[in-house]
Amino acid sequence: MIGKHSGEARYKDQADLARGFGVSEGTTILLTGTDRDRALERWWSLGARRRDAIKALRSLGIKFVTTPNYSLFTDQPRWDDLHSMKRIAITHEEFLSEGMPAALHLNARTDKDWQRWKQYLTARPEITHIAFEFGTGAGYPARMPWYATQLNNLALAIDRPLHLIVRGGNGLLPPLRGVFAQVTVLETTAFMKTMHRKRLEASPSGKYVWSGTQMNRSETLDSLLLVNWRGTLLADGDTYRPSPLQVRPNA
Repeated sequence: MIGKHSGEARYKDQADLARGFGVSEGTTILLTGTDRDRALERWWSLGARRRDAIKALRSLGIKFVTTPNYSLFTDQPRWDDLHSMKRIAITHEEFLSEGMPAALHLNARTDKDWQRWKQYLTARPEITHIAFEFGTGAGYPARMPWYATQLNNLALAIDRPLHLIVRGGNGLLPPLRGVFAQVTVLETTAFMKTMHRKRLEASPSGKYVWSGTQMNRSETLDSLLLVNWRGTLLADGDTYRPSPLQVRPNA
């Protein structure tokens, strides 16, 4: 969306953006800041030009963004983690101050990190959406329940509704839906498999597998996408079984 060297938008207007991505004009577009660290560092390197880039995104009709998920590492000095958390907060504030609705992408490695995020969200009622991804460090099966518990406790600690935008970890979503006001799932596997005419089906052993399907060129993919989307949630749900989490009494 933004030139990595110039910091300028790659598209001149909403119509140009729609043509570039092959979508209809007026399509609601959400930008997510989950990527490899090198790409995220390019956004940070724009410095003061980040605000101009945000204004350019607004002019293109972007409706919502999730802020960059700057990484926390176990093999780096601890202050590097704190620096990443601070940058996550700074970039989120920049989007909001320029009038762009945004979700604060949380990254944390310790209990103390989550305590800091609780304090930060408590002090800033303007934050209504948070984002999280179970894709990289948080994607290890043995570690996923810990992150789910921390998200659960965070939602319970904040005395206002929070909207969670999450990538991956589909099997963890049912308990999280009990504490967050709303949960939005960013899931791309089902879409890409559908584009390649693949169907997710349960095998005789009970495991889910992708298999090819014959379709006419004139046949739409809507029904196949729906089947794959539902199947993906079920498949991940059978893979990850987190411990029971507390829910709000009025959920």
